[in-house]
Amino acid sequence: MMQSSTSTVRESVRFRVLSASTGVCYPIKLDTSELTVINLRRHLAGFVQADDQILLLGPPYKVPKDSTLRSEDILSSLRLGDEEDGYISLDDGKKSFNKEQRTATTCSLGKTEKTGARRLFLFSKKELLQTNDEEHGKEGSVTPCVLEPRSLNIPSQPDPSPLVSIISGFSPMSSTLHQALEVYERKFMLNLCRGRVFADGSDLRISSCRKCISEQCVIVRALRAAVSNLSDHRNNATRVMQDFASDFHERTGHHSKMLNGFESTMQSLSTISLHQSLISVAQRSGRRIQTLLDTVPVERENAWAAQCQTAHSNLLNRFSDLETSFSQVGNISVWDDEARGDLDAEEKIIDTSNEVETEANKISQQQAQRLDQLTIDHARVVQVVMGAISREDSGANMMVASMSGVVDSSSDSSVHVPDKQNAQTAFSVLEELSQASKGIIPSMELDDNILTALMQRVADDKTNIMRRMRFRLRQISVAQSTIQRVLSSHSVLRDALAQQSDNMMHLEHIPEFTSSYRHFLSEVRRRRAYGIAVTSLAAEMIERMASMRVDEVKERERFLRGPGQHLMPAFFDIFAPTLASPPPLFAPHVPAMAELDTLPDVGTDIDFAEEQVVSVGETSGNNSISDEERNRDQIESVKSRINSVSMDAGDKGECAASGDDQDQQGLIVSADETSSNELMETYHEQRVAAEAERNTLAYENTVLRQAIERLGGKSPRTYVQQSRAKDKINQAEHAKAADKNKRVTQINSSLESRILSLENDLAIERKKVDQSMVLMKRTTDEQLSETCDKISHSGFEVGDVGLFMPTGRGSGGKRTYLAFHSNCPHRYLCTESVDGTPDYVLGRIIYQAEKSAGPLGSKENPFGLHIGTKFWVLTVEVIKIP
Repeated sequence: MMQSSTSTVRESVRFRVLSASTGVCYPIKLDTSELTVINLRRHLAGFVQADDQILLLGPPYKVPKDSTLRSEDILSSLRLGDEEDGYISLDDGKKSFNKEQRTATTCSLGKTEKTGARRLFLFSKKELLQTNDEEHGKEGSVTPCVLEPRSLNIPSQPDPSPLVSIISGFSPMSSTLHQALEVYERKFMLNLCRGRVFADGSDLRISSCRKCISEQCVIVRALRAAVSNLSDHRNNATRVMQDFASDFHERTGHHSKMLNGFESTMQSLSTISLHQSLISVAQRSGRRIQTLLDTVPVERENAWAAQCQTAHSNLLNRFSDLETSFSQVGNISVWDDEARGDLDAEEKIIDTSNEVETEANKISQQQAQRLDQLTIDHARVVQVVMGAISREDSGANMMVASMSGVVDSSSDSSVHVPDKQNAQTAFSVLEELSQASKGIIPSMELDDNILTALMQRVADDKTNIMRRMRFRLRQISVAQSTIQRVLSSHSVLRDALAQQSDNMMHLEHIPEFTSSYRHFLSEVRRRRAYGIAVTSLAAEMIERMASMRVDEVKERERFLRGPGQHLMPAFFDIFAPTLASPPPLFAPHVPAMAELDTLPDVGTDIDFAEEQVVSVGETSGNNSISDEERNRDQIESVKSRINSVSMDAGDKGECAASGDDQDQQGLIVSADETSSNELMETYHEQRVAAEAERNTLAYENTVLRQAIERLGGKSPRTYVQQSRAKDKINQAEHAKAADKNKRVTQINSSLESRILSLENDLAIERKKVDQSMVLMKRTTDEQLSETCDKISHSGFEVGDVGLFMPTGRGSGGKRTYLAFHSNCPHRYLCTESVDGTPDYVLGRIIYQAEKSAGPLGSKENPFGLHIGTKFWVLTVEVIKIP
């Protein structure tokens, strides 16, 4: 569809735009600077209004863009489309089809997309929006195709005769003969004129048929483009719908399960009793809460569930409508039926094209041959008439001359009589020509009727193609609209599903409430364990620091009472002013664990918590209160120990505040006061450390239990039971494996014994075979010695006898032997076949190896040959040596 021409100013581009509704080709010429979609639509506005235009370029068929039209690859592919259609763009802007490519023009539908050819099609939106003709049973919207010429103007009168000027110069006496002869000439001239009309008419009819078939091909290709574009949109919609349907069914299935089980879940909450400590806390707060259901705002949750149920039903209904709409587009069987119909239409066009190019072409050639025959017959008639007239006229002139005395009376009287025999011969010839050409015009007329019927059938086919095109384009338009509605509905439904998922998140805490309650109990136990562990660690740290301070006081006292009492005052006043002071008192402020006072005591055993979830009211409120009191007493005891340790440390350091005037012995606690107090302090410190370690381990154990519950939703005891069951199964499997191994061992032992016996049998048989081979070899050698005792020289094979002569020393220092030969060089004796250095070796060849000489001096070239030379090393059985 593309031809480019270059001028001195600007380069222009010519291409075709193919009408999808009629198959007409619109030639377009644009400068490369103006090659845009807007300018293209402006040029096509004379055929289809710009607002109604739809352009598809392909394959693959897409709406063209400015960058697409300016691409060299696209322009080249459009030229390939021109070549396939046989289109030629002339310099004057006219279009024509190459005579040699007319067959390709009408039959190019069979070519695949691998050629890379592209075409540009023009569609009309109005035609897409028009109602289908077949649905209303009328044909008014499609103008029937009419091919010209519908009829031929057959002449009733012949053209002017070429004999008029000739006959007018002859004598009047031959007018009667002239008139008789002119009748034949007029008859043949009339047949010639009619034959020209029929011959020209056949060419015109075939040309019209070819043009019509070419337009049908354009319509079919345009339908391909529309179907391909629809297929791309449908495939995209199918992918979107499949992804959305999978997500929709997954979410709505979860929502349905949650909504359907909402009532039963609410009822199950009423059977689950709260822990007694929680019930007691509620009672102290003036609330009466005993089950999990008592903590739920039932009315609000029921109203929200009803609202979600209504929205869920609406979602399902809308998705059902969406699937119904999409099924109209995504039904593959329907599209397959339409595709088969389109393929049948294409096959019909190809068959019609072949008929035009074979049968119609044959008729056209026959018409041309008949016209040639009529032309020849008319020329012969003219020749015969001219000959007859000329002879008659010469005879008549001689008769007139004799009568007037011009001719001698003594002349032959036959000269004065006209030649009647010549006239009769002319009439006979003319009559024979007339009879011979009698059937030409009827035959031409009959063939013209055949071409007329073919032309009418081609026109009807185009009418049907246009009608089917209108129908299919309407189908495609409806499908495109449906796809757009489906995608739009999908977008709305996707947002609605997201909103519904957000709404359902408010109901998810109902079915998850029981599990969350278990995790709540675990969390409370963990936090209480954390508080107790932190308090114990703080007490242990303070206890240890107090013990360290006591030891420090003793060490300082020991120094002051020993070496320190011999120091001069300058050391106490100048160098180390705090040398006689006690260690500073460390009394850290431990923040109060107020959270422990607010957290209820829900026990320490996780199985106890699970039993509380299942059972209802098995534990009394007094036990819960006693547990809380016992826990508070434990915390208070820890705090009192911390305070007592701080108080002891303060008492032991009070002497440091009495001033520098006092005696050094009064500032330091006595180092002799030990024994029982030291033992008690050591025991107390160890007990506090052990309790802190125990509480820390209890906290870590609580954290581990909580993590296990979150991962598997089961208690550790369940894992223990499962592990024991697996151990039993493994033990059974091990026992079975042991039995199997035992049986396998027995089988292996029997097989080994069998293998040993077979190996012994095999050794015996091998020994027999070796003996047989020795006998066979001995027999063969004897036979060879009897039958093949001649020395070979023109060829060497295994079994031949060769004579080897010494030629010098090889690379290994050994003597080299070469076989005596005729045109069979490089046959060397293997050095292992002979001992010593005999003058010659006569031996029978038992093996020969073909080799190629390597570099000089290497092992691959022991005989000093040129690199790459082939040589043979022969192993022989020595027959004779001197």
